[in-house]
Amino acid sequence: MDVRSIRRALLALLVVTIIWGWTFSWMKEAIETAETVIPNALVFVIGLFMTLRFAMASMLMPLVLKGAREQIGTKKVWKDGGILAGFLLGGFLLQMFGLDGVDPAVSAFLTSLYVAFTALISGLVNREWPGKVAVAGVIIVTVGAATISGPPQLTFGVSEWLTVFCALLFAGHIFFTDRITKRSPPLAVALVSFVWVTLGSLVLLGVGSLMHPEVEWAAAVQLLKTPGFIRPVLLAGLLGTLVALSLLTNFQRFLSPVRAAILFSLEPVWAAIIAVVVGQTQIDGWLLFGGGALLVGNLWMEIWPRTRFAKGSAA
Repeated sequence: MDVRSIRRALLALLVVTIIWGWTFSWMKEAIETAETVIPNALVFVIGLFMTLRFAMASMLMPLVLKGAREQIGTKKVWKDGGILAGFLLGGFLLQMFGLDGVDPAVSAFLTSLYVAFTALISGLVNREWPGKVAVAGVIIVTVGAATISGPPQLTFGVSEWLTVFCALLFAGHIFFTDRITKRSPPLAVALVSFVWVTLGSLVLLGVGSLMHPEVEWAAAVQLLKTPGFIRPVLLAGLLGTLVALSLLTNFQRFLSPVRAAILFSLEPVWAAIIAVVVGQTQIDGWLLFGGGALLVGNLWMEIWPRTRFAKGSAA
């Protein structure tokens, strides 16, 4: 694999982490806003949010990306897209239900456990465990994610466990993206996965309507007119889904799943920087330590193997 492709992949996935640094705040804002307009109807609200988010990406992607239409009618693409959609739908739903009971900082940390889960899945499936360098990188970034928002203070309840399982599903998405995008057109697979997730979200929306018959569609229309809900939907649909997931699906195949997962761990760093800029948090020792550990873990994965290779070549 050529160095240029790897560099482009690193840059593209770095952009993904920056966008994802915002997503926890977007989803949390949408849920909290919806609670004021349609109280006690979480299933309905999440079904509506997810349907709008992925329907928007599904409609726009084939218009703006020619590669998304490649082999779009083949059974293989729809099957592979369905596999990725299963992980995406499950992961995002568990994440959003978990966010109802935890703050974005805790959610970001628990979600970042997909780094360790990706290494575990890769080892179990391939029967080839990551080397010492990768294991050290996983440990460093996990410590960083655990401490960037302060000393770990977790009381495990339903919301926390939902977020942990969400991390496991995201790890599965990272692992199978690596395999699937090497046998099917990446952008077409991404588009199909968006369509599948939209359909799954519509089912959840229907279930939410049955669970909350007191919810009137007039209230749903009012929610769509509320900036605190529609703005996060637009941002999550355009940036968090269309841009970020398209980049991920198209470029992740140039990196190993474990390396990609460690790079994705920079997401809490961007989330912390954004929180500082908008005045939601203050810079303290924990933020500097955790953010520093995440950066060191990623630099470790980049620099150490090259140093060892250079020494081997010199020898």
